[in-house]
Amino acid sequence: MTFLKSYKDIKIRTKMILLICGVVLISVLPLSLIVLYRSQAVVLKKTYEVCRNLASNLSNLITEELLINETYDSTRTAITRLKDSSITGLLSAYVINIDGNYVAEMSEKKVGKHAEKKDLEYFFRLKELDLTEKKSGDVTVLQFSYPIFINYHGEQMRVGTAVFEFDKSKVYEPVVKIRTSIIGVSGILFAVGIVIAALAAIMFSKPIQKLTDGAKIIGDGNLSYRIRLKGKDELGQLASTFNQMTEQIQDFTQNLELKVAQRTDELNKTLQEVQALKIAQDGDYYLTSLLISPLQPNNNSSKNVKTEFIVEQKKKFTFRKWNAQIGGDICITDSIVLNDREYTVFINGDAMGKSIQGAGGALVLGVVFNAGLIRSKIEKFQNAYPEAWLKDKFLDLHNVFQSFDGSMYISICMGLIDNETGLMYYINAEHPWTILYRDNKASFLEEELVLRKIGTPDQEDDFYVRVFQLQEGDIVITGSDGRDDLVVQNPDGTESVQEDETAILRRVEEAQGDLKKIEEGVKAFGKLMDDLSLLKIEYHYMENANDVEITSDLSPAIEEGNYLLDKGKYDEALKKIEGLVSQRNNFPELLKLLGRLYYNKNDYLRAIDCFEQYINLCPGDNDYLYALSNTYRMVGNYNKAADVGERLYLRDKKDFLNLVNLAYIYYSLGVTTRAQLMIESALYIQPENEQAKKLQAKIVNEKPQMKEEKNGMAEQAKLAKKKIKEAEFKYKNKEYEEALGLFESILEGANFNNPKFLLRIANCHYHLGTYDLAVIYYKRTIQEDGKNPYAHNNLGNIYFKQGDFRKAKIEWIKSVEIKNDYEPARANLKKIESMEPEQFEIEYSLHGGNSGNGNGKMQI
Repeated sequence: MTFLKSYKDIKIRTKMILLICGVVLISVLPLSLIVLYRSQAVVLKKTYEVCRNLASNLSNLITEELLINETYDSTRTAITRLKDSSITGLLSAYVINIDGNYVAEMSEKKVGKHAEKKDLEYFFRLKELDLTEKKSGDVTVLQFSYPIFINYHGEQMRVGTAVFEFDKSKVYEPVVKIRTSIIGVSGILFAVGIVIAALAAIMFSKPIQKLTDGAKIIGDGNLSYRIRLKGKDELGQLASTFNQMTEQIQDFTQNLELKVAQRTDELNKTLQEVQALKIAQDGDYYLTSLLISPLQPNNNSSKNVKTEFIVEQKKKFTFRKWNAQIGGDICITDSIVLNDREYTVFINGDAMGKSIQGAGGALVLGVVFNAGLIRSKIEKFQNAYPEAWLKDKFLDLHNVFQSFDGSMYISICMGLIDNETGLMYYINAEHPWTILYRDNKASFLEEELVLRKIGTPDQEDDFYVRVFQLQEGDIVITGSDGRDDLVVQNPDGTESVQEDETAILRRVEEAQGDLKKIEEGVKAFGKLMDDLSLLKIEYHYMENANDVEITSDLSPAIEEGNYLLDKGKYDEALKKIEGLVSQRNNFPELLKLLGRLYYNKNDYLRAIDCFEQYINLCPGDNDYLYALSNTYRMVGNYNKAADVGERLYLRDKKDFLNLVNLAYIYYSLGVTTRAQLMIESALYIQPENEQAKKLQAKIVNEKPQMKEEKNGMAEQAKLAKKKIKEAEFKYKNKEYEEALGLFESILEGANFNNPKFLLRIANCHYHLGTYDLAVIYYKRTIQEDGKNPYAHNNLGNIYFKQGDFRKAKIEWIKSVEIKNDYEPARANLKKIESMEPEQFEIEYSLHGGNSGNGNGKMQI
């Protein structure tokens, strides 16, 4: 690292010299070493060849003498002649026999002597010519040893060894000369390289040096200086560009104040434009926030269902003196009346997009939903079941958002709460799961996603209503995904987005359901990265004066009645419990048992009355919704049966019995397309059900007959008109029994939904003294026409006769509220408020018949 740092500080000229010298050195040195070592190898190889030739020739001459091992004249002569040879560097040559004795030597000094033991061991191991290097004084000796063998009976037998010793320095003398030459040539080349490097470095670095000097002069403040470089190469172009830059800097410097003023003016204009746009944008934001604010009221007026909500949008801004926020979250609560029952309405929405886009979605939802609430407060729109009401509102929102063609979606949690019973009807369209806080424990109400965001195409058929029975002290909390989308700090200091959707349950438990503390807990756990809205619903049981006190005789009587019902002893069971009904006609288990008994006795009208009262008390019981729809079907009231069956269908689209029931109802009404849909759905659940298969066959065969039925409808209408005229005539002449039969047949043809005929039948039963049936038909009249003052007044008369003065007074009050100038009801109210019960003489009126005698007293 120190070398690299030092290298960076060296001038370019020096770097170029070092670079070229390095290139020359790298080029010359390896080549010289290669030549040197190759020469040395060649010399050594040639020496080997000389020794091998000598040893081979010598072996041919002396083999016989070495084998006989007596005289060695030829051997000595051959060795001695080597003195006179011109073999370079040959110091000595000798032959050693098999016994290890010198038998011949060039100098003859060792002849007859015995070789050293270590030398003999080495010689005896040899198989071929071998080279060893040793020191003899100051001389390095190359010793070539050649074993001499003869072939004896096919085997190689050693007879001696020939040894040649060379002076290494003389053998390598040519190599030394070559090395000297190489070093000389390399030195010359290196010197030439250095000279060339120096010249090249000076030539190439001179323009760079000029650029450096010029830049330093200009940097010291002399902007008039110009770098003078000739040529159009890169350095020349760089010098020219540098000079242009210097001119511009000189110009900027001389006109700096003017340039600054111009630039400041331009920036101020741009800033003013940006500020104007910002003010306009904030104005748009503020106006949008003003539009949204009144669209998310907390108008719930219920005393036992409390609602509150918090909405904190991510986008916050200031417009003039006002601080505001804008986003896609919205909460709305209100109170409405459906079928004379009070409900608490709630909706929490989270529109797609941020700030203005999200606010647009929230604005659309607020307008459409509030418009629906306003319509729901008009009397003619209040005759709807909560399931149907929710579906209507869902379709209102869905159709509007679907028109945006995918550019706007919104998730919602929307519902109704029956203030009296605490039953919650709601839907969740891809909204974060709804939270239930009960007994200090928080949990999710949903487990699966059914509906996608509002505006998603092709999901109308997936709609269904969830029902959940709230208990005393229950808290329900719904909120947008801002409660989950938090930026949290990790232990290692990094940030990440929270992925635990159950964390909100812990925040709810820690806050014990307190909405403000939940918000604080969420913010303490992480930083908000989206709009946050939380809506809280708290339910408390509504004390009712009609609540039944369960006495010790009630439970055993119901238990015995169920036992008798299971045994088929319907009359005995009725005798057992009918006496209890008059005092406890709002006890659910009693009504349920009585309705089943009436149904099994084929007394469907009384069964309907019991089932309706039971459903009013326990609207969440799906089994008895089916029972009520089925019973309506049994008496031929197909329209009412369809209404109740559709309620159950909106709750549970997989209820097989209800699907078959609805299929039969729509088949009976001639609505074959709907009947076909229902029976196909039923067969999808139970494909092998024989009853469903037969009904499907009927429905399929019914379609060709529909045209013939339509042709007969005109004739039936004519007959009905004639029968109505006759029934009215009998009624006016007080022939109530005959009129009753006619009106019942007319009513059956009208599918049991005409309030006028229902009132006539009720009045006939009143005159005939069958008060129980009269009550049923008066109630049915009110159900079909809730604003009928005559039905309320006459029903009050029956209650009074039965001794139930409180109910009588309630009905008369309703009659006066509907028609303030209705004198019979006003007179009855005045008397009941001023007299003792036993003194009452009751005003009575029959709509469309005799209204009483001259003194205003009821005429029986």
